[in-house]
Amino acid sequence: MNGRLAKRYARAVFELAREDGTFAAVAEELGAVAATFEEPRLHPFVLNPAIDPAARLRTARAVAGALGVSRTVANLVALLAERNRLVLLAEIARWYETFLDDELGRARVTIRCAAPLSPAERNEVVELARRLTGRREVLPTTEVDPELLGGVTLDIGGTVYDGSLKTQLARLTKDMAEGGA
Repeated sequence: MNGRLAKRYARAVFELAREDGTFAAVAEELGAVAATFEEPRLHPFVLNPAIDPAARLRTARAVAGALGVSRTVANLVALLAERNRLVLLAEIARWYETFLDDELGRARVTIRCAAPLSPAERNEVVELARRLTGRREVLPTTEVDPELLGGVTLDIGGTVYDGSLKTQLARLTKDMAEGGA
């Protein structure tokens, strides 16, 4: 239920940002606000239902003001505080990024590799991701995972393309155990 609700809030904020032409700025602001409310000293206060709702609203408005966010994001924070839904902020920010990426023709890709990639290898993998997604722009994040042994995996929107040596060896072992091909 919270996922659908966060998506609806994100869609509404996205449409407001579209009208204002402030896509990128709102994305940054949502990320900053979400990160601030996740801060360990603030998180329990704003998310605790036992806290006075008026105090929670004042605190949420003060945080938004201190961060200097736009009126759109400040109003969202206040609305979430009033409805005791600040817990949705991080998920709203993620959905907003998804809508923004779709609007701008971007794809976010996580590249996992056994060892750091050279610039040429990274460019080759990014180009592969561009072809797989059909997107003009690919925003890669690279993670080194020595357990892969070799090769790479690509995570594109939850779809994983696994070209790791670890997986290839596991398949070979399984085929040999089954007496197969």
